[in-house]
Amino acid sequence: MEKALYRLSRGTCYFPNCPRRIMEVVEGEPMVAVDIAHICGANPGSARYEESMTDAERRAFENLILLCVPHHKLVDGRRRDEFTPEMLQGWKRSNEPAEGIEALASAGLTDEILETVMEQVVTRVGPKREVDVELDPGLVMSPTEVGAMGTMAGMTTILDINPHMKDQPKVLIANIRNTGTLAASVEGIDLRVVLGELENSSGFTLMGRNDFGASNPRLPYRLEDGNAVRWLTKMETITDIVKAARAAGFTVLGIRAAVRLGTGEKVESDLLEWVDLA
Repeated sequence: MEKALYRLSRGTCYFPNCPRRIMEVVEGEPMVAVDIAHICGANPGSARYEESMTDAERRAFENLILLCVPHHKLVDGRRRDEFTPEMLQGWKRSNEPAEGIEALASAGLTDEILETVMEQVVTRVGPKREVDVELDPGLVMSPTEVGAMGTMAGMTTILDINPHMKDQPKVLIANIRNTGTLAASVEGIDLRVVLGELENSSGFTLMGRNDFGASNPRLPYRLEDGNAVRWLTKMETITDIVKAARAAGFTVLGIRAAVRLGTGEKVESDLLEWVDLA
């Protein structure tokens, strides 16, 4: 059932408006970043346990959702009484195509036929190409290890607490994930320094720079569905641009990563607010 949830979900935690992705890149490796949770609890004493259900019904696809760890603890722990089965069923309907829920719920699934049913569902729903990109600051710990810090302010805090890490190479990490059901061709990764007072203001775009040829993927790169890849850029490259922009009287809002796909589409990250590490 795990395969069904990961394949048919819309790519994020099922809690309303939670942006946490199902897959995240950790130390360069794609990892599952959510838990499988039960709408009606699996064991006596668990949240929303329904005594009349059979064990098979509790394990069934229609009784399972995906939650990030914090929301899983909230829904099944601290505030379990606030969340009813009907609420969680609504989340499931919002995060999965109706065709998938109906087909998997009625198929009497076994592991042997799961893949076949999922392929049928994907065919009926229609293949889709969906790519997601996130931009994070990070530190290069070793030739193969890179740590992401979440925000520029978060990196500043970590460096203040761990001054010995200030000499580590600083990078911007574009984490690119294929959350759709079609492979995507990554043709280029650009970074844009956003200038002005609004996020849609003018800026300076650094196109296709490859500071880490040994670790960045060779482009064009075929990104299969469910897979992820990262692209590193030296922080000092962007720092020099920021300094020059400020010297010219511009306000620097932050940085965006933009992924150019073989289809001509461009996918952008959210704005990473710029904070001077110095």
